[in-house]
Amino acid sequence: MKIHLAQLVVENDLAVNFAKIRRVMAGVQADEWVVFPEASLSGYFPDDPAYTSRLNAAEIEAAVGEIHDLVRARGCFCVLGTARQSQGKWENAAVVLSPTGPAETYAKIQLSALDARHFRPGPFVPVFHINGVRVGIQLCRELLFPSQWAQLRQAGVKMVIHLNNAIKPHDAIWEHVVITRALEHAMYVCSVNNAAAPQELTSYLVAPNGKLLLKAAPQTEEVLTANIDLATVVQNVGERSDF
Repeated sequence: MKIHLAQLVVENDLAVNFAKIRRVMAGVQADEWVVFPEASLSGYFPDDPAYTSRLNAAEIEAAVGEIHDLVRARGCFCVLGTARQSQGKWENAAVVLSPTGPAETYAKIQLSALDARHFRPGPFVPVFHINGVRVGIQLCRELLFPSQWAQLRQAGVKMVIHLNNAIKPHDAIWEHVVITRALEHAMYVCSVNNAAAPQELTSYLVAPNGKLLLKAAPQTEEVLTANIDLATVVQNVGERSDF
C-alpha cells in the first residue's frame, strides 16, 4: 500500500485547515492512504479556555462530509484529526474515511489535563477494518500508554496510525518511543505531527524492525510518501524472525 504522511501547520482557523487538507488530497490517487495530524481540521488550541466554545460543530461536520466526498471521488483512504461533537459532547477524534461506507471515529481516551477541560474521553480502543487491513489509531500522548498499543496488536492490528500534536521542545524525546512501539510489537507505526513552531518531534513511518522509513523535517509543511507491504507483518509477535 502507498501511504502519504501530511505534516502540516495546524492553524486556529477551520477554513485554512480545510483548504490545506484539500490541497493534499488533490495529489492522492486511488487505493492510496493519507494521514493528517491531530486536530488538523478543527485546530488544536486547548490552552485557550474558550477553545471548544469557539468551534462550530455544524461547520466541522460539513467539512468532514466534503472531505469524505473527495475520498469517494478519488477512491482513496484518509485519516484526519478533529474536535468533533458526539451526543452534544466534544471529543478529540480521529476520523477514518474510505470510499465505501460511513465515516468512522476513534475518540482519544488518555486525555491530557488541557484536553480534559474541553473533551470527554472515548469509550474504548477500536480496531478498524479498512480495505482488508486491520488498523489501530492512537492520538498524541497515547503514545505513552503501552497497554493500548498492546491491546491493538493482540487484536491483529498490523499498523497503528498515530495522529500527533506535540510541538514543545521537550516532546522531541518521543521519537525514541515511536520507534519502540513499532519494534516491540513488530508492526508499522505511522506518526504524523503538527509542523508549527517550535516543533522538534517530527513525523515518522517506522517499519516493524524499528527502521525509520520516513522522517519529516521539523517546522516544515511537507507530504512524505512510501510503499509498505503489510503482508510481511507477522500475525503474532512471537513468530518474528528479525530478532
